[in-house]
Amino acid sequence: MASEPDPSDERVAFTSALARLKREGSNLLVVGGSSDVAHAEACDRFLGDEIGDRRRTFVSTERSNCVSADVRGDDADLIRYESPTRSAAATTGTADGPELPTDGVSGLPELGAAVVDSIRATDEEVGGLESAQFRLCLDSMRPLLEEHAEREVFRFLHAVTNEVRAADGMGHYHLPVGYDSQTVRTLEPLFDAVVEVCTGPDGAQQRWHLRDVDADSDWLPL
Repeated sequence: MASEPDPSDERVAFTSALARLKREGSNLLVVGGSSDVAHAEACDRFLGDEIGDRRRTFVSTERSNCVSADVRGDDADLIRYESPTRSAAATTGTADGPELPTDGVSGLPELGAAVVDSIRATDEEVGGLESAQFRLCLDSMRPLLEEHAEREVFRFLHAVTNEVRAADGMGHYHLPVGYDSQTVRTLEPLFDAVVEVCTGPDGAQQRWHLRDVDADSDWLPL
């Protein structure tokens, strides 16, 4: 009869895998449909602190809590997706943050090319990015999935996540739907982890589902 897994071994494996993602870079799918606040706090965490020379690219597909709440530094790039079927916001800055150089693009292939170009240009500018120096935020994937076939969004994300990995960067991609949705199941293989977020009585919380570890975290404070 097979023995039950030792919870302490699972915790060690989970902690080790999480440390590796932070050290080597990763792509995270951030899900949860009930709290913009939790998404914004997760975004703040995954963008990293100001220790060292962080480089960041923001991809905005709609009015973005993350971009408007905390666009950091003079070296950030903002790529704004302009839907061919609706008007896009024209502003490049907010009352709470600096104006950024803005590339407005329409069409999924064009958006993917703009993101890849931004990562490569940043890598060239600094003479080679260090591990986890580069951070990418895409907020959110909802308009892309509403306007394009799921397979097209999958191809787009495949290209972008591969480029982030090649730069040893850390990318996070907001999708405000429940963790148990079919869309999450379809896209999950592209990511190193799915991070579920919500807001409860004790504030914003997170729960991690790592791809390479057969164990999930408990709900933890953000």
